[in-house]
Amino acid sequence: MMKPRSFTFSALVTIVLISGIAGWVFGAQARPAGKSEADVDAALKNFSAVLGLVEENYAGDVDGDKAVYGAIAGMLRTLDPHSTFLDPKSFASSREDQRGKYYGLGISVNVRFGQVTIVSPPLSGSPAEKVGLRVGDVIAKVNGEPTQGVDLSDVIAKIKGPRGTSVQISIRRPGVDELLELSAIRDEISKFTVSSAFFIRPGIGYIKLDSFAETSGREVREAIRKLDPAKLQGLVFDLRNNRGGVLPAAIDISETFLQKGQSILETKGRVRGSSRQYVSQRANTDNVFPLVVLINGDSASASEIVAGAIQDHDRGLIVGETSFGKGLVQSVFELSKSAGLALTTQKWFTPSGRLIQRDYSEISQFDYYNHRDTTKAKPAEIKRSDTGRIVYGGGGITPDNRVDELKSNEFQQLLASRYVFYTYAQEVLKKDPGLTTSYQVTDGVLSDFKRHIATRGVQVSDKDYQDNTDFLKRMVRYEVLYDKFGSAEAIRSLLDYDPQVLKALELLPEAKELAGKASRQIADRR
Repeated sequence: MMKPRSFTFSALVTIVLISGIAGWVFGAQARPAGKSEADVDAALKNFSAVLGLVEENYAGDVDGDKAVYGAIAGMLRTLDPHSTFLDPKSFASSREDQRGKYYGLGISVNVRFGQVTIVSPPLSGSPAEKVGLRVGDVIAKVNGEPTQGVDLSDVIAKIKGPRGTSVQISIRRPGVDELLELSAIRDEISKFTVSSAFFIRPGIGYIKLDSFAETSGREVREAIRKLDPAKLQGLVFDLRNNRGGVLPAAIDISETFLQKGQSILETKGRVRGSSRQYVSQRANTDNVFPLVVLINGDSASASEIVAGAIQDHDRGLIVGETSFGKGLVQSVFELSKSAGLALTTQKWFTPSGRLIQRDYSEISQFDYYNHRDTTKAKPAEIKRSDTGRIVYGGGGITPDNRVDELKSNEFQQLLASRYVFYTYAQEVLKKDPGLTTSYQVTDGVLSDFKRHIATRGVQVSDKDYQDNTDFLKRMVRYEVLYDKFGSAEAIRSLLDYDPQVLKALELLPEAKELAGKASRQIADRR
């Protein structure tokens, strides 16, 4: 998405009607190019008339803003799956994601057993840490208002607020009979997009990027600096489940790995002057280590820009599953009443000329986002990388080496749905609050865990338990480390069992050879 632009709400309604909202509301056709102003005026009058009739005659109360918002959203659904109307709450959340910061307490919460619960350690130095909040605390009230039955997003919105203001939180803590009343002062909280960066093997680095924000390029380069490019014999760059973010961050991160003068992407739009070629402007002498990028079906947008540029220039190998397939660029228009419009204004193409947008013409938006196999198959678009390798377009980034993710079975899904790993981790940490990252799940721990799930009313067969021993060990250790130390340490504990990561490590020598061949071709052309 692009930088927000200012726009009035009335102008938005006018554009919506011109673009075809009248067709959605009244069953008429969208306005063809060149249609007269009289027709546009008639559409505006019709819309106003219908809204007036609804407000005067509908059986219940009518929220005017909500009615217009719904009409706009309906029109945008006729354009493409990525043009979106952002109500004030959604627009504020989008800007937080782009800027990489917000004002709040520095806690991660989720709903556990119907209660808003803190699910990972508060950020170091955060307001939450200062007042003593901990994993497992239930947020029963915010500013005196109960959270039971309230939508999680609404609770989070109440916890957030202007920097320097206070928020009263009533905490229900296991083992404590009375509510704990705490007052915390909101502060700026950085939303780091690099969640993990460490050596996964001697000389082999691993970096996990969760999203693309204004800070992401700087975060990735800082992570590489700490690993030390001179010592790196290879890097696994994990973009799995990264659904993208701002376009400048994708360009910035691509420049971190590519050479000056190499193309990153090209955008093409209908509006004059909107088409543009983006070329790396950064001289890159340090970050020339072998590279493997991990992607999956939830790697989208900016993730695909980076993966596509690296693949087309043979800078590294792509491993995993075919990416989501989002080749559209949204410009964000800021509206009145703190709302926004993310409107598709361009298509983007990889350096080899691939359009990776997946077809959405004959399926619902639900299927587009949730059921990739319902997309009508099209002949693959074939292009060539710098060294002549075949690369494919037309439906996401196809990995150089396909490796499927581990799939969960019914037994594993049952345990996850009952939150038994979480509740057992709370029990473990209560008994041994000083445990370290060396914590291991022994046969004795597994027996104790089986006792625990029985007390939670979860019935499992001995065969299922035995058949899933490795899974149980991984997940018990993961949850204990997550609750005690946070996501980075927990993720590290799973990588030794991750088939895509293991394949990436295996392919680093091949990635080195490929990048070397591409570099020699660049040198020969010079």
